[in-house]
Amino acid sequence: MSFKKLAADQLAGETSSLKHDAASEQRQRYIAPSPTALIFVLLVLVVPLLLQKPLLKSDGDVARHLAHGRYMLEHGTLIRTDPFSFTRPGAPFLGFEYGSQLLYGLAERVGGLPAVAILAGLLIALTYALLTRFLLRRGVDPLLACLIVAIAVALGVEHWIARPHLFSFLGVIILLGLLERPPQKPVLHFGVLFGVWANLHGGFVYGWILIALYLMGSLAELVWTGPDVTWRRSVRYYLVALVAAMVVTLLNPHGLDLLRHVVEFFNKPFMLDNTAEFASPDFHEPSGRVFLAVLLLTFASLTLHPRRPTLPHLLLICAGAAFALGSVRNISLFGLTALPVLAFYLDEPWRRLPDPGGMRSRFGVTSGRTTTLPWIIGVAALLCTLGLGQGRIGSLQTIQNHFDPTIFPVDAVAQARRAQLRGRLFHEFTWGGYLIYAWPEQKIFIDGGVDFFGDDLFREYRMIKQMEPGWRNRLSQRDISLALLRRESALAHEMVRDGNWDLWYCDSLTVLLNLSPAVSVRTRAAADSAEQRLATCTSTLPVRPSSVPRPTRLGTYRVLAAGAVSLGIGSSKHEVEHWQVHRCQHYWPDLGGNGCKVREVEAGTQGAHSQPGTDHEDTHLDRISRNEG
Repeated sequence: MSFKKLAADQLAGETSSLKHDAASEQRQRYIAPSPTALIFVLLVLVVPLLLQKPLLKSDGDVARHLAHGRYMLEHGTLIRTDPFSFTRPGAPFLGFEYGSQLLYGLAERVGGLPAVAILAGLLIALTYALLTRFLLRRGVDPLLACLIVAIAVALGVEHWIARPHLFSFLGVIILLGLLERPPQKPVLHFGVLFGVWANLHGGFVYGWILIALYLMGSLAELVWTGPDVTWRRSVRYYLVALVAAMVVTLLNPHGLDLLRHVVEFFNKPFMLDNTAEFASPDFHEPSGRVFLAVLLLTFASLTLHPRRPTLPHLLLICAGAAFALGSVRNISLFGLTALPVLAFYLDEPWRRLPDPGGMRSRFGVTSGRTTTLPWIIGVAALLCTLGLGQGRIGSLQTIQNHFDPTIFPVDAVAQARRAQLRGRLFHEFTWGGYLIYAWPEQKIFIDGGVDFFGDDLFREYRMIKQMEPGWRNRLSQRDISLALLRRESALAHEMVRDGNWDLWYCDSLTVLLNLSPAVSVRTRAAADSAEQRLATCTSTLPVRPSSVPRPTRLGTYRVLAAGAVSLGIGSSKHEVEHWQVHRCQHYWPDLGGNGCKVREVEAGTQGAHSQPGTDHEDTHLDRISRNEG
């Protein structure tokens, strides 16, 4: 074999090997998910499948937003006046979250609660995937970028609830990318972003604040460092962006009223001080301690870094910390804005750290050979298909299609609807949203929309709930005849002891009381007995239709007994008396049989109405009552 022939064969072999390596690398690039895709896939699967309970059922406002979306879809119009309450019926209503409510309502119409959970999961996954992509494009080490995103996830997971604020999370990270790019003349992107954002959630005001911080920081840099073309260009860019963002938000169905409504909401200190998500973080709680550690690490890193942060970045971090210290709901926003900016200053010292085993370098090389879009599109399509199937894969229900009966009064509402129970209802504040969702015929007292109901009604609710002086008069003035309360609440126990309220329904979570048609004076022993039954209640009581006024119970028993005899069902006088004693022993076990006989005689001669407020009656006679009703 000649030398030329050998060289040609070797060259051909090397070319073939290079082609094979290139093809192999192309396959690897197509198969392996990038860090961005990895974050998206993990979150979009974990959130709706494993975190569905806090996502859907930890907050009554989820049901409220679904009810509003359903109402708008059914009526084909925005909600302009209140259709849900009896405390503010017909009052002007401004739905500043109507766009996100329509999207959630549409998802619920298409695929039930599983589709709502999947929509929320897609929003969360896309937000943190875009955060990862933002850090990588800014040159942050891939492993550090994933670490920063993991910390941001830890700060935000407590606020992952299927509510409109998830759209603001997405808007914030998109806006941060626009603010950090080199200044450009066109501001069309800001106009499009805020035009959509203002019709989804009131968090667009936070977007204004972010632009204003960059504008003020650029002005400060221009004054501090002297005339500089770069900072002068940045000032013009951010100023035009802020004007465009503020003007385009007027393109909403409410016009200037939207801006006035959002701003006025934060001038209601009573509601803000008494709403959990607006409270300052508690550093004695685990979540508060995590935030405190991140906050201390942030300022320690900036202090020790040899290069000072730019003033726009410093203002962003300080403002984010101030907002988060003032309200726990802003901790998530700190993770989405301050932490990514902090990563710019941590990247250099991070790369100088030892790299045992070359893990950091290998992760960086591998992440450069990966792909993103096919993974995101493929997994998102699978989740959407699951949503269209209402969370079912064959016979397996992967995402529950109902609200949790251990958190919401599911069984009580179902029974009340079947019985067509009517009357003005006082209820737990956190159940208001669920009531307009699951019991649309029933008008509510108040729900989580405190921006609409206002300080005065919220104070009145607290006054009744905490049994402050005059609470009974307030119930009477409101003509309230039903009360849906937590079984363990002090108000429920007080009302059960009161002879004016009947125990209509009771289970381990809920008690439903209705106003007795006749006032009675309950003895202390009877009140103690009624409260004891409430304290040990774990099962549903039989339901009596209550759509018509009822006579006193003693009259009802006589009518039932007489009807039983006249119908020939064999209810003799002895049997009726035996039933009355049996019922008395159930209510007052401390009286005994003879005591109950004496009490029934006294009740018959005096016409007293002193039975405890409960519908736990004899099954046989109760069945007659239902048939005749």
